[in-house]
Amino acid sequence: MNGRLQIMSSPLMRNTFGRYHQGHHHRQRQRLDSDQLPKSVQFDESSDSYRCFCGCFHIKTGGFCIAGIELFFILFYFLNALLIMLQQKNNYEYDKGDRSSDYVYIAFIITSIASGIALVTIFLMIIGLTKNIAACLVPHLFLQGISILCFTGLIIVGIIAIITNSSFFYRLLNATPFNDFPGQMTVALPVESQIRVYAILFMYALSLILESWFIVVTYNCNRYFTERRTYMKYCLAYSTPLKTLNSAR
Repeated sequence: MNGRLQIMSSPLMRNTFGRYHQGHHHRQRQRLDSDQLPKSVQFDESSDSYRCFCGCFHIKTGGFCIAGIELFFILFYFLNALLIMLQQKNNYEYDKGDRSSDYVYIAFIITSIASGIALVTIFLMIIGLTKNIAACLVPHLFLQGISILCFTGLIIVGIIAIITNSSFFYRLLNATPFNDFPGQMTVALPVESQIRVYAILFMYALSLILESWFIVVTYNCNRYFTERRTYMKYCLAYSTPLKTLNSAR
């Protein structure tokens, strides 16, 4: 009788063990599947974090505004260097080998090269803004950082030039044409030239303030494109509707 009970109970034990093993395997598989699923990607294009200029514009529109303003500054500084080169007269002892007045040509060449590089980066940024490509904004970010350093240095040079009246620092500033007397390290600028120096210093200070602001906007625009692309990849990979993505942008 004990043997019969053992024979009759053994299938029941096998079925119970089979169901337990099958359920345990199913739960483990569900756990693995849930671990493999990506975390939900949140993206809202109308968020305040994607707005600039005191919340007046979308970050992408702000990028186009920055490109337009920077094009104006490039044209201004290029024309200023060209005007100084055309107005500069030869030094008093130019025939004797004094070529100190030729600094305007070097300054014009440097300004032209810098303007050309800036135009290329702005052109790349416009392409990035149009095509929603974050990588196209990176060269412009680097150039903005260099511009901030250059404008800071020029402002310091201008302040030293005004305080000391040093012809060397006035040449570095390249704000107005002038000729210094032989053997003198200082120069007395006329009123018109002094006004031009103050005007250029004001433009340098304005450019420094704006570029310090613009680099933050450009960085946020780069972050916007990166997060937008991540969200699009998530939606396309897992068939999630693009609810918070404006296709018009």
